[in-house]
Amino acid sequence: MRRYLIPIPLLIAAAPASAQIWGGPTMQGPSGSSMGHDRSAAETARIRSDIRDGRDSGQLTRRQAKQLKREAFQIDTLEARYAAGGLSPAEEAELFARRETLRNDVIAKRTGARN
Repeated sequence: MRRYLIPIPLLIAAAPASAQIWGGPTMQGPSGSSMGHDRSAAETARIRSDIRDGRDSGQLTRRQAKQLKREAFQIDTLEARYAAGGLSPAEEAELFARRETLRNDVIAKRTGARN
């Protein structure tokens, strides 16, 4: 029994060191590389198109469509503000996450899923 207890303190002592080596998550575009401004603008345009299609087909109410379009506008405004000084990796990650969240919201509301 004692033979098994000896490695436990060693593992506990090594855990903080291994956690410090990892550089953290890197957010990238869908292709695995960072998204350029043109690609990100095109992605937002696709999301807007999905919102229009949802509104036209009756899957989205006028209020839902307006709310989703407002979020798309906020993403574009934020990207323009960030791009003025050059996008940092953290800013790229934030914009990517916001677009993914918006896309998921559009899909959920169009399919009637609760969120």
